[in-house]
Amino acid sequence: MSDGRVSELTETQCREHLERHEHRLGRLAFAEGGDPNWPTVLPVNYAYHDDDVFIRTVEGSKLYAALRRQRVAFEVDAVDLDWRQGWSVVALGTLEIVRDRHLSATVDAVLRSWVAQAGEQLLRLDIERMTGREILGA
Repeated sequence: MSDGRVSELTETQCREHLERHEHRLGRLAFAEGGDPNWPTVLPVNYAYHDDDVFIRTVEGSKLYAALRRQRVAFEVDAVDLDWRQGWSVVALGTLEIVRDRHLSATVDAVLRSWVAQAGEQLLRLDIERMTGREILGA
Protein backbone atom coordinates (compact mmCIF):
# COMPACT_ATOMS: atom_id res chain seq x y z
CA MET A 1 0.00 0.00 0.00
CA SER A 2 1.36 3.40 -0.99
CA ASP A 3 1.75 6.07 1.64
CA GLY A 4 1.15 8.83 -0.89
CA ARG A 5 3.15 10.66 -3.50
CA VAL A 6 5.47 13.60 -3.86
CA SER A 7 5.10 15.96 -6.80
CA GLU A 8 7.06 18.98 -7.94
CA LEU A 9 5.18 22.28 -7.97
CA THR A 10 5.33 24.62 -10.93
CA GLU A 11 6.53 28.17 -10.33
CA THR A 12 2.93 29.34 -10.74
CA GLN A 13 1.77 26.88 -8.06
CA CYS A 14 4.60 28.04 -5.78
CA ARG A 15 3.51 31.66 -6.17
CA GLU A 16 -0.11 30.68 -5.44
CA HIS A 17 0.97 29.04 -2.18
CA LEU A 18 2.89 32.17 -1.17
CA GLU A 19 -0.09 34.39 -1.99
CA ARG A 20 -2.68 32.43 -0.08
CA HIS A 21 -0.65 31.02 2.82
CA GLU A 22 -2.62 32.27 5.81
CA HIS A 23 0.00 31.87 8.53
CA ARG A 24 2.49 34.23 6.90
CA LEU A 25 5.39 32.59 8.71
CA GLY A 26 8.45 31.42 6.84
CA ARG A 27 12.16 30.84 7.33
CA LEU A 28 15.02 32.93 6.00
CA ALA A 29 18.33 31.12 5.44
CA PHE A 30 21.58 32.99 4.83
CA ALA A 31 25.28 32.97 5.65
CA GLU A 32 25.62 35.01 8.82
CA GLY A 33 28.62 37.29 8.72
CA GLY A 34 29.20 36.30 5.12
CA ASP A 35 30.53 32.83 6.06
CA PRO A 36 28.94 30.38 3.57
CA ASN A 37 30.07 27.43 5.72
CA TRP A 38 27.68 28.31 8.56
CA PRO A 39 24.18 29.20 7.40
CA THR A 40 21.67 30.75 9.77
CA VAL A 41 17.94 29.98 9.53
CA LEU A 42 15.54 32.42 11.21
CA PRO A 43 11.74 32.43 11.39
CA VAL A 44 10.17 35.55 9.86
CA ASN A 45 6.69 36.82 9.21
CA TYR A 46 6.31 37.93 5.63
CA ALA A 47 4.13 39.45 2.96
CA TYR A 48 4.05 38.39 -0.68
CA HIS A 49 3.41 41.29 -3.05
CA ASP A 50 4.10 41.76 -6.79
CA ASP A 51 6.10 38.52 -6.99
CA ASP A 52 8.46 39.48 -4.14
CA VAL A 53 8.71 38.42 -0.49
CA PHE A 54 8.89 41.21 2.11
CA ILE A 55 10.00 40.99 5.73
CA ARG A 56 10.65 43.53 8.48
CA THR A 57 13.73 43.60 10.66
CA VAL A 58 15.78 45.78 12.96
CA GLU A 59 19.56 46.08 13.19
CA GLY A 60 21.12 42.64 13.11
CA SER A 61 22.08 39.78 10.84
CA LYS A 62 19.10 40.04 8.42
CA LEU A 63 19.69 43.76 7.92
CA TYR A 64 23.41 43.20 7.37
CA ALA A 65 22.60 40.50 4.80
CA ALA A 66 20.41 43.03 2.96
CA LEU A 67 23.08 45.73 3.11
CA ARG A 68 25.46 43.29 1.40
CA ARG A 69 22.71 42.32 -1.10
CA GLN A 70 23.35 38.76 -0.04
CA ARG A 71 21.82 35.77 -1.80
CA VAL A 72 19.42 34.01 0.55
CA ALA A 73 16.82 31.28 0.64
CA PHE A 74 13.28 31.72 1.95
CA GLU A 75 11.12 28.72 2.79
CA VAL A 76 7.47 28.43 3.71
CA ASP A 77 5.37 25.33 4.18
CA ALA A 78 2.15 23.88 5.50
CA VAL A 79 1.47 20.39 6.79
CA ASP A 80 -1.53 18.34 7.83
CA LEU A 81 -0.20 15.62 10.13
CA ASP A 82 -3.50 13.74 10.29
CA TRP A 83 -3.72 13.37 6.52
CA ARG A 84 0.08 13.10 6.08
CA GLN A 85 0.14 15.74 3.39
CA GLY A 86 1.57 19.18 2.88
CA TRP A 87 3.65 21.42 0.69
CA SER A 88 6.89 23.40 0.79
CA VAL A 89 8.12 26.32 -1.31
CA VAL A 90 11.70 27.60 -1.46
CA ALA A 91 12.47 30.97 -3.04
CA LEU A 92 16.05 31.91 -3.85
CA GLY A 93 17.18 35.43 -4.52
CA THR A 94 18.86 38.59 -3.32
CA LEU A 95 17.88 40.41 -0.15
CA GLU A 96 17.78 44.22 -0.24
CA ILE A 97 16.50 47.17 1.77
CA VAL A 98 13.34 48.84 0.41
CA ARG A 99 13.93 52.57 0.05
CA ASP A 100 10.80 53.35 -2.02
CA ARG A 101 8.29 55.03 0.35
CA HIS A 102 5.28 54.23 -1.84
CA LEU A 103 6.18 50.54 -1.93
CA SER A 104 6.80 50.57 1.84
CA ALA A 105 3.37 52.09 2.46
CA THR A 106 1.73 49.49 0.20
CA VAL A 107 3.43 46.57 1.95
CA ASP A 108 2.80 48.11 5.40
CA ALA A 109 -0.92 47.61 4.77
CA VAL A 110 -0.46 43.83 4.89
CA LEU A 111 2.76 43.23 6.85
CA ARG A 112 2.85 43.96 10.54
CA SER A 113 5.69 42.94 12.84
CA TRP A 114 4.71 40.65 15.68
CA VAL A 115 6.83 42.80 17.97
CA ALA A 116 7.04 46.37 16.65
CA GLN A 117 10.45 47.91 17.33
CA ALA A 118 12.01 51.29 16.69
CA GLY A 119 14.23 51.43 13.63
CA GLU A 120 12.49 48.71 11.65
CA GLN A 121 13.51 48.32 8.03
CA LEU A 122 11.51 46.72 5.24
CA LEU A 123 13.48 44.12 3.27
CA ARG A 124 12.62 42.67 -0.12
CA LEU A 125 13.64 39.30 -1.47
CA ASP A 126 14.06 39.74 -5.21
CA ILE A 127 13.17 36.19 -6.24
CA GLU A 128 15.38 34.72 -8.95
CA ARG A 129 14.21 31.13 -8.73
CA MET A 130 11.51 29.17 -6.93
CA THR A 131 10.89 25.48 -6.35
CA GLY A 132 8.32 23.51 -4.45
CA ARG A 133 7.01 20.12 -3.54
CA GLU A 134 3.68 18.77 -2.50
CA ILE A 135 3.11 15.56 -0.57
CA LEU A 136 -0.29 14.01 -0.94
CA GLY A 137 -1.30 11.47 1.70
CA ALA A 138 -2.59 8.00 1.04
